[in-house]
Amino acid sequence: MFGLFSSKSRDNKDTEKDASGTSGRRTIKYDPSLILSLKNDHHELVNIFQRIWSEGFEKQNFRQLSELLSVFKSTFQAHLIKENVSFYVYLEQSLVNDRHTLQIVKDFRTDMNDIANAVIQFCKRYSRGTLSREELIRFKSDYEQIGEALTRRVSLEEKELYTLYNPS
Repeated sequence: MFGLFSSKSRDNKDTEKDASGTSGRRTIKYDPSLILSLKNDHHELVNIFQRIWSEGFEKQNFRQLSELLSVFKSTFQAHLIKENVSFYVYLEQSLVNDRHTLQIVKDFRTDMNDIANAVIQFCKRYSRGTLSREELIRFKSDYEQIGEALTRRVSLEEKELYTLYNPS
């Protein structure tokens, strides 16, 4: 029943970790479809994010706004899990002998965690179904800031970071 979290039950695992929690061998295999999948996630997230504005906020349809924020949040979290488990772990394993590039990857990961926290807080803050006048004013500014951060991040990931993902 609890084998779901066991490394033995995962098809993408090659080895188990030793008692220290590490192994000298790779535990995540290269997935040739991963980058396309992550880019498709980006496209879907951008689409949902734009709908938050056009179908929710602009029309003052707070029920739709709340629903779209919920969809965005769950889609975003699923993307982060996929990226953290399949992408970052693989890169960290494959770059173990390239400390400089490995540090850059770790910095990207830390930066993404900061953005993720802001996005999740944004979604929670405005998904209650009704917004006060002050919240409506603040929403626009927060939406723009989140949009800028996500646009910058997606561009960096797709143009720079994802190029590091290669079979070894």
